[in-house]
Amino acid sequence: MIRQGWPYFEGWPFQERWLQIDGLGIHYVDEGYGSRPVVMVHGNPAWSYMWRNLIPAVSSGHRAIAMDLMGFGKSDKPNPLLHDFPHHSRIVSGLIQSLGLRNIVLVVHDWGAPFALQYAVRNPQNVAGLVILNTFLTTDFRIPPAAASKITPAIIKDSAMHPEKISEETMKAYWAPFPDDESKQAYLAFARMFPDSNYHPSFKPLKEVEQGLTRLKIPTTIIWGTGKSGTTYAERISKMIPESKLETLNAGHFVPEDSPQEVEKLVQNFLEGHNL
Repeated sequence: MIRQGWPYFEGWPFQERWLQIDGLGIHYVDEGYGSRPVVMVHGNPAWSYMWRNLIPAVSSGHRAIAMDLMGFGKSDKPNPLLHDFPHHSRIVSGLIQSLGLRNIVLVVHDWGAPFALQYAVRNPQNVAGLVILNTFLTTDFRIPPAAASKITPAIIKDSAMHPEKISEETMKAYWAPFPDDESKQAYLAFARMFPDSNYHPSFKPLKEVEQGLTRLKIPTTIIWGTGKSGTTYAERISKMIPESKLETLNAGHFVPEDSPQEVEKLVQNFLEGHNL
């Protein structure tokens, strides 16, 4: 567990805050004084640092909250066996409930999206808007196990369409939570979390999300970096969510790093356009 001695991270001036959820210290950022909470949830192998450009923009008129999933960023690192869909999802919903957040907007990416959207489909009355970035929300989505097992923070730059935008200092920040082999078990565990059968622990909760999306009546924008993945899956997700609008960018999977100004503008336009 790392709570002191972290180096200064470029573009990261935010105060550390902590919650105890399921016996784990969960780190989060809470900026701004607006009445509307905008909750940002990262995926693998990132942490809340990914939202550093969006937090100031959102916090000028909203309450911007960015959490670190367990095992990531400054949050506690549990036993690797605890890295499963139900536990991660419970941590996300636990943060929302512990902070007493109401009428929230969710901004979610990669694995953070299915974890947070399980909360949304179960509590649609408490979700006022959704911003979904490159992710996977269906049980038939596949990454070859060999490829998934090779995912490290290096992929954040390696998969970018504009790698020149991602500095060495930025990559140091992404590697900082993983100083040794034990800490690396957090992102390595996600290779095992893609459901490969109906009996996999991720299958039932992901199916709940997949089926629940079609019933959502929540303003939704989907921001998708299509530079390497194309538009097919993004269009499929957009068709599943009744009130969604798809926005595509020439960016890689980690679109907030690849196209930060464009993401900021699209999120701001979404919030203003729906009076959120």
